[in-house]
Amino acid sequence: MYDHNGVEIWTRGNDSSYNASAIADLDGQPGLEVLIGGAAFHADGSTWYDTNQFGWIFPQIANLDADPQPEVLLALDNKIELRQHDGTLVWNFTPNGQNDLSRPINIHDLDGDAAPEFGVSAPNFYGVYETNQALLWQAAVIDQSGQAGGTAFDFLGGGKAQAIYADEHTVWVFDEMGSPLMDTPHLSGTIIEYPVVADIDNDGSSEILVVSNTLLNGGVVPFTVQAVRDVQDRWVQGRRIWNQHTYHVTNVREDGTIPQFEPPHWTKLNTYRTQAQIAAGGEVCIPPQ
Repeated sequence: MYDHNGVEIWTRGNDSSYNASAIADLDGQPGLEVLIGGAAFHADGSTWYDTNQFGWIFPQIANLDADPQPEVLLALDNKIELRQHDGTLVWNFTPNGQNDLSRPINIHDLDGDAAPEFGVSAPNFYGVYETNQALLWQAAVIDQSGQAGGTAFDFLGGGKAQAIYADEHTVWVFDEMGSPLMDTPHLSGTIIEYPVVADIDNDGSSEILVVSNTLLNGGVVPFTVQAVRDVQDRWVQGRRIWNQHTYHVTNVREDGTIPQFEPPHWTKLNTYRTQAQIAAGGEVCIPPQ
């Protein structure tokens, strides 16, 4: 960790991997914890908990049970784990019996029941699960090259978010039963990217942004970034910003400034790696000064 002048404060571990660290208040005390792989550290570098698991591990934070504290959802190579805010294991399972699950997970209400679900990706499928591990639906995808993840957004404002996922060849939008609502060609030898949603042209209707690269096409690709819109601009307006891999709305204001004291996102939207609708509650989209 570095301070605002770029001076190193502390270091932990020497394990290198493709993942994304996260920050959240896990202990309810002043200061935030830093989640790196399967461990969490206080702001001073002391250990809050350590699961002693290494490699490519993605942590996600949301309130996924009946208590008021947040939980940590871990994506490991061969399983998904749910842990309490203090690192205590709640459950683990292996979706669809597959490995290569260490990919970014998104969390949103994907079936309109006012409770969160989570989206998990693997080389051959993208699936949505309830917090008790029950499968809501899964769809066949093609992603042997990397660790692509998904996102979600309620484009129609109907209380059910649509899942969005981009594999090596296609950008998919799925309804609450996993049926494709949209499929748009693109090309990517994926790494750890995922689509994002934002109102990039400030016209009151959200767009989907997805990246491509040359890894699967001999160094040739017609474009590296695509923005997909509804031709009649009927999609609900979202925020105009998405600033980081572990984006969860309350971590950044609409003008790009970072709140000194971040409101806990699990007490408001309770989402992760998904966008907020402005029309459906703009008051939660701009953290207070």
